[in-house]
Amino acid sequence: MKALGIIGVGVAGVLSACVAAPAAKAPSGAAVARAGAAPVVLDGVSYETSVQPGPPGTILLRMGAVQAQGMTVSIRPAAMYQGKAAKDVAAAACAQAGGRFNPAVTGRFAGGETWEFRGACA
Repeated sequence: MKALGIIGVGVAGVLSACVAAPAAKAPSGAAVARAGAAPVVLDGVSYETSVQPGPPGTILLRMGAVQAQGMTVSIRPAAMYQGKAAKDVAAAACAQAGGRFNPAVTGRFAGGETWEFRGACA
């Protein structure tokens, strides 16, 4: 009887290992952003941009929010109402840094004519 209990625990351990989620890996050949600052011109307007390590960003889903891992892209000067333009500039800055921009990441107006997209560039 005791042996059956031990076997049952062993089988449960093996099965749980089979259904465990695999660790996320970056696909081979994936872009990796380089930190730095550079100007980006959009529609004839020059913006100062910075791609730097920072805290994770947020992606809003129907089920709730999830974290986005990547670098933070900062854009200035941009007013609070220029979120769409700021996102377009952030995407260009990320590409210029050799990364891939995640458009699902929410941006935030950080004040002082600065928009931030945390975790958006990987």
